[in-house]
Amino acid sequence: MYISRARGRSAAFAAALVATSLLATACSNTMGSAGSGDASADSSLFGGSAVTGVTLTLWHNTADPQALLDLYKAYEKESGNTLQFVDIPASTFPTTVQTKWATGARPDILEWHGNRTDLLALNGSQTMVDLSSMSFVAKEGQLATLSGSLDGKTYAATIGMPTVFGLFYNKSVLAAAGLSVPQTYADLAHDCTVLKAKEPGVIPLYEAGGSGWPQQVLSSFDYVAQYNKGNTYAASILSGEAKLNDPNGPLVKGLEAYAALKSAGCFNSDSATGTWETSLKDVLAGKAAMVANGSDSVPMLDADAGGNDASVDAAVGFTGVSATSAVAGYAPSPLGTYYVPKTGDTTKERAAIQFIEYVTGAGYGAYIDEAATIPTLSGTATPKMQGLMQQIDAAYRDGATLTWNSQVPGSGNFGPESAKLLAGQEDAQAVADKVQDYYLQASAAAGS
Repeated sequence: MYISRARGRSAAFAAALVATSLLATACSNTMGSAGSGDASADSSLFGGSAVTGVTLTLWHNTADPQALLDLYKAYEKESGNTLQFVDIPASTFPTTVQTKWATGARPDILEWHGNRTDLLALNGSQTMVDLSSMSFVAKEGQLATLSGSLDGKTYAATIGMPTVFGLFYNKSVLAAAGLSVPQTYADLAHDCTVLKAKEPGVIPLYEAGGSGWPQQVLSSFDYVAQYNKGNTYAASILSGEAKLNDPNGPLVKGLEAYAALKSAGCFNSDSATGTWETSLKDVLAGKAAMVANGSDSVPMLDADAGGNDASVDAAVGFTGVSATSAVAGYAPSPLGTYYVPKTGDTTKERAAIQFIEYVTGAGYGAYIDEAATIPTLSGTATPKMQGLMQQIDAAYRDGATLTWNSQVPGSGNFGPESAKLLAGQEDAQAVADKVQDYYLQASAAAGS
């Protein structure tokens, strides 16, 4: 176990997880005396004087941006408590957390994914304090029912903006080829053909299979987005009305469209080993025309440009893209999503709840201003954002849908299976068949 004090990290790491994209009142004096269990069952966790002078262990992602690190420092100063950080490497975040969790180890505060599937992986309804009665829940609105939520209860505070999935593109490259911004997969196929003819030295679509997760974006997150309005596609899977491996269903068709782009030579020659870091550098430099990825990539683009946001805005644009329309997908980001695990130490549980109060209260406004990002809590003004983030915000607000995998158990196995499609080891139907099997196994294990 590696334990350290939080320290500044390059913003370049803020997007290391896509598979994987905020904090306003001082620590309340309305917290209570000892009690354990979930919030709704044990109101004593939510009343009484503020806890001070304790050390709270926080498992956090090493991709936390500086704005979150500064928020932690502000909390320590305001509360008189100390945060002891267990750094979870961004590159192995899901597996490391789940492995540590399986040993019975528990932090006082956990930074973790908000997806239902990831909460189920930690048996959240039994292991996390129910935060449903806290004031931030109403301010989150619908997000509180999607992030850190199970069976109508909210177990997490989500202050980090959701990750928005779509397409980053180099403006100059598309313009030089006489192309408009693509919105559909037919557009992507057409643009690939044109770019290969008019810009032969440019990679039409960079794919970063070597990083393990980026191929999921183009192979399903983007394609399926338009079919999951109101979470309808995921709901049809959960109800048994549809199956992930239906030959004419959205997942199989998305995988087939992805395979067709690969067969047409639209990807970089090293697509199975290419990296997320290189994909962003190449789109920024115009070596690649497009890359499908999430909004957490913006800090990396800014870092690649030496912190010159204006040059990034001049070079790179963002759009939603789906099967036949320009719909973006989104998913709760692990960065800035916090849980209070049940540890049996009621004093620390109460102090951890006060941490949640602070980051969604007194500390929230300053965090939003420093992060220059989209607020997740109502009543908070959106700060001035760089142009690329404004495009992402517009795509998010213009009908973006929750990614299908956010609600479907067993979908954590989709990444390795989609990688096999990219490597030519499995076809689209075989990938979907396996993902359907994983879903059934996970549902049975969860008793659903």
